Amino acid sequence: MERLRRFRADLLQAARSPALPWSVLAVLLAAGGYQGYALHRDAGYNRLLAQPEQIQLDDDSAPLLAFAKAHEAERAGNHSEAQRLYSDILREGDDAFRAAVRYNLGSVYLREAAAVWNAVGVAEYVRVSTLVALAKENLRESLRLDPDNPDARFNLEYAHRITPPPKERDKAEWHGTKSSVFATLPAIPGGAP
Repeated sequence: MERLRRFRADLLQAARSPALPWSVLAVLLAAGGYQGYALHRDAGYNRLLAQPEQIQLDDDSAPLLAFAKAHEAERAGNHSEAQRLYSDILREGDDAFRAAVRYNLGSVYLREAAAVWNAVGVAEYVRVSTLVALAKENLRESLRLDPDNPDARFNLEYAHRITPPPKERDKAEWHGTKSSVFATLPAIPGGAP
């Protein structure tokens, strides 16, 4: 608010000065209008960020609002909605924002994998392996964008620790012996010319 009062006072003083051209005054007015719009927009964002459950997303929503809505869904336990919202904004914003999105998305996958692993164990081997692989991928990308993030490093180490062991293959039940190569190749006759 103080910046706006100072700007208004400077603008009034500049308007009284006969040496100031009108084009400069018009530029100053346009800049002031834009600053007022930016303050109004940021105040709206701050109101919504304080109550993320009231955020209504559409195609033109700011990535920061989608991030807040995804974080709220994650805290509420709605992992699939959080994953969808985070995935929608993976390529938005600067490196720091993308690193935060990747970290949160990797953490959601990791939390879900740990819950499934603790609940049913190896019975859901494929699901746990897939979720852990997605968590590792997102956490690695987060560390690539922000190498100084200790939480992402810790979660990546945890993902490596809970990676399920490789599933053992079923042993073949056939115990026969092969007496001849010709016995297994049906098109080649047994004798030679």
